[in-house]
Amino acid sequence: MEDRAFVVSIDSLEDSDIPFLLEKENFRRLLKDFSWYSNLECPYPTYTYPCHATILTGLWPKDHGIYHNEPFDPERSETRWFWWADDLKAQNAIEFAHNKGLKVASVTWPVTAGAKGDWVIPEIWPQRGEDPDTVFLPYSSPDAIEIYKRHKNTLFDFSNPFYPDVFATLCSVDIIKEKKPDLFFLHLSALDTLRHKKGAEIEKMDEALDFLDEKIGEILDAMEESGTLNEYTFFLLGDHGQMNIDKEFGINRVLKDMGYIIDNKNWKIMAHPSSFSAEIHIKDISEEEALLVLKEIQNKYPDAISSIITKEEAMNEHHLSGPFSFVIESKGGVIFSSSLSSPIYSNSKSAATHGYMPQRGPRPPFIVSGKRGEKNKRYIGGRLIDEIPTILSLFSLRMEQCGGKELHGLLIHPQDINL
Repeated sequence: MEDRAFVVSIDSLEDSDIPFLLEKENFRRLLKDFSWYSNLECPYPTYTYPCHATILTGLWPKDHGIYHNEPFDPERSETRWFWWADDLKAQNAIEFAHNKGLKVASVTWPVTAGAKGDWVIPEIWPQRGEDPDTVFLPYSSPDAIEIYKRHKNTLFDFSNPFYPDVFATLCSVDIIKEKKPDLFFLHLSALDTLRHKKGAEIEKMDEALDFLDEKIGEILDAMEESGTLNEYTFFLLGDHGQMNIDKEFGINRVLKDMGYIIDNKNWKIMAHPSSFSAEIHIKDISEEEALLVLKEIQNKYPDAISSIITKEEAMNEHHLSGPFSFVIESKGGVIFSSSLSSPIYSNSKSAATHGYMPQRGPRPPFIVSGKRGEKNKRYIGGRLIDEIPTILSLFSLRMEQCGGKELHGLLIHPQDINL
């Protein structure tokens, strides 16, 4: 019997969510006799794209290069995230495993557009009014395009708040049944979507959990139909948690009022917020002068800014680097606004979010079940950079670049079986 691995990222999944998953029929099927690590260390900031790039490379943002969801570019008029695999400064596990001879699939996993796997359908979206073909066709694997075309109409069903996961599941089911990949990466975002809307409390998430349970059921049924269910080891993980929002602080509005921003082209100090934190970019001004400005703002608004972190501290203490000079961290439930015209304090359109120093908020689990999963063990600790070494160890593979290490006690390797 072959070994296969199915890696599913439930965006915003937290340790404390696990009992609520186990109330659902198909999650119970998936997580039978599972073992797991809790309280995993996340990258800074706890944003979706830095986290998923960390999982996929086994490296921190300072090494893989994804320092935010979006590149800093205040003059651009269109949405542009770190969608492309070429944005990574390091090899990713999709291409590594593919080059080692595994059949690899990936559906809606961040930072994978153009990745060279067998069946890659990336997380990417068109600009308003564009046909999704304009972004999916050039950056999906040629052998996955037919499957994408079958289900692309679901990307227009905006009446369903979880439509990206509908699309992702339909594509995944077809890949499982028709292609039988050895290694599969899937990212589902419904839980994250609803937490942003309703708040961080899992008790408010039943709509998302019921939906995700249905999608997990469809995937397990596809494996059963294809005769591969008993060949899979399952890796269920989260990327970050979420915290509730009290108010927004208009950091760029304050900088504009102080004369350091004129507009998106003319500025000396500008913040690139990632919700509870913000990366501070400077030009035509020294770091020494910019630091004095940030300290002045912190003194004037002590309820908004808890700390100012230099780029050296970000690198050495938080494994983060990028084209910025400082990082500021908020206080309590305050998030930073990027707007130049918002009030200094305002209410947020979202109820909860992420993007904070990982020591502050809830952390995600890393769960293993299925064919080679150890049974009913729990450990505390581990890091997101340790996940891909653990996953690849199922196939006796190791990415030499990885900063992480295998998390022991989760997998039963063939050599460990007493015959």
